[in-house]
Amino acid sequence: MEAAVGFLVPLGAFAMVVLIVWLVHLSNKNKIREQAELQRHFLNKFGTGQELTQFLETPQGQRFLKEMTIKDDARGPKERIIGSVKGGIVLLALGVAFFALLRIEHDLIYPAVILLALGIGLLISAAVSCWLSKKWNIFEGREIPLEKRADLKM
Repeated sequence: MEAAVGFLVPLGAFAMVVLIVWLVHLSNKNKIREQAELQRHFLNKFGTGQELTQFLETPQGQRFLKEMTIKDDARGPKERIIGSVKGGIVLLALGVAFFALLRIEHDLIYPAVILLALGIGLLISAAVSCWLSKKWNIFEGREIPLEKRADLKM
């Protein structure tokens, strides 16, 4: 009975993290859907294409057009890479902590390995993203067009 309870605690914690990530994803998805619906409703107010063109030539129209692009992530590449490094370090530390707890509870091997692998994966992902961003000059704001990226040798 104690072994089952000892297994349920890490499983419950993992389920909670998955639930939080899923809820954040749903929230972002709903925000994007609402933004698109509002923009579609606004664009339907124009009777003709000429009215829309005249509006888009105004400063307010230019601002609307710039804001109309739906971004799935407003953070820049540096912020996303730093976020991946932070997450990787936290998961790595949790994995090491679970490995340290193996002396007390041997059933913690599975969450320890999973957390360690996720942490290492995030750190590798951040390193590759940083390397590609530097190679493609994304940090300097002079991004290399997608069709020319294929010509670069990695």
